[in-house]
Amino acid sequence: MAESNANPRYARQRRLPFWDSTAQTNLASSHALIVGVGALGCPCADLLVRAGVGKLTIVDRDLVDVTNLHRQTLYTDDDAERHRPKAIAAGERLRAVNPQVEVHPVVADFNSFDAEHLMLHERLGKPDILIDGCDNFETRYILNDLSVKHAIPYVYGGAIGTKGMATVFLPPEGACLRCLFPEPPAPGSQPTCETAGVFAPVSSIIASYQASEAIKILMGHRDRAMRSLLEFDLWEGQRRRIDLSGSRDPQCPCCGEGRFEFLDRDDEGTVSICGKNAIQVNPQARQRVDLASLQRALSMHGTFEHLGVLVKGCLRDEPYGLSVFHDGRAIIEGTDDPAIARSVYSRYIGS
Repeated sequence: MAESNANPRYARQRRLPFWDSTAQTNLASSHALIVGVGALGCPCADLLVRAGVGKLTIVDRDLVDVTNLHRQTLYTDDDAERHRPKAIAAGERLRAVNPQVEVHPVVADFNSFDAEHLMLHERLGKPDILIDGCDNFETRYILNDLSVKHAIPYVYGGAIGTKGMATVFLPPEGACLRCLFPEPPAPGSQPTCETAGVFAPVSSIIASYQASEAIKILMGHRDRAMRSLLEFDLWEGQRRRIDLSGSRDPQCPCCGEGRFEFLDRDDEGTVSICGKNAIQVNPQARQRVDLASLQRALSMHGTFEHLGVLVKGCLRDEPYGLSVFHDGRAIIEGTDDPAIARSVYSRYIGS
């Protein structure tokens, strides 16, 4: 746990009139969960660790890629060259920033099958706040279900192109995500980081907003949390706030009727990876994979390394790369076709 009182590390923030010893102690006793350690999760995690949050769990399914480096501030060129798991690389960096914070990295997909277990039963236990660092709408709706079901504040954020959006949901008070956006947008109807790009200052601003709101709540100043939706276009210089005080929908399927449809639905067999020509394939049954044995088997068909939490390499006779994780999940690089990805998975890993 991060030390609180009389620690010179926190001296400058302690000079703020609202940041007394009680606030710092509350922060040091708190646990934040960030799902996704990318353009939003990296700066947000960095700010929380520097401020002295006691415990931080970070969950990410992806590997560091050179295309991440202009905006994902915890990673280095070496991380990208080695294609390290984001959660592992971020965890090492965050521990180096503040060794007094307990950081728990989890290399996993935060999906309907695993999300509740990951939130409640990982090493650091139930978090006090959920922070959105996601790159897809499905995971955001899973986070919203968890937030409402377990009455945990949820700090929502998004950044694409030159635009950003953020707010805070405080169940059981006020609206939830589904009150504002009842259903996720149709596939292909929204821009992605691959199609629209990302202006890095936008994600840094949204991440700073998320960290600020999280710190307020964890310090015990929940009453200071913004009750509005922030939207801006940094390139055009446009900004607006939408008051959410009257936005709760009594007929909302989630917070109004207590139905957690995204948490309860069957897990998708394949998921596209934002910004990459790659597909994630989820196994039909979750069981731990013997990665050492798998590496030996795959090495008959290409060049593969056992990197601790995954086996990674390229096939010799087909234009695909494979990254296989301990839970059987795999990322198939070199295709955006789910059928091809499933076929490659079946041939080389199994059904």
